Amino acid sequence: MKFQEYNPNFKNCDCVIRTFMKLLEKDYITVKEELTKVAESLGYDSYQETEVFEKYFLKNGFEKIEEEPVVVNDLSLDGGKYAIFCYRDEDYHLFPVIDRVAYDKNDRFWRMNVITLYHQL
Repeated sequence: MKFQEYNPNFKNCDCVIRTFMKLLEKDYITVKEELTKVAESLGYDSYQETEVFEKYFLKNGFEKIEEEPVVVNDLSLDGGKYAIFCYRDEDYHLFPVIDRVAYDKNDRFWRMNVITLYHQL
């Protein structure tokens, strides 16, 4: 997997919105509105809740893949579109991978532990 910087210049553009913007090729406002609607339908105040973005993944044609304990750097992904939900200490992060290229504002994710993968069907 290679890294390529991807950081749309929007105030408060967090990792959840960045991930969906890249994977779904949608703009900031659309992604935020759609995620907010999902959050409200599930009774959450924030779209950053795992249940919210997971439902949005499923709604947009992604499957959830439970991963054995591994760090991001040790993943071996095929081509296609993925999202990696990972953590290290108390820091949780979500970022997209398209055809083995990880897109994010920086490459701090390499040593993070994978929680879940999402893969586009």
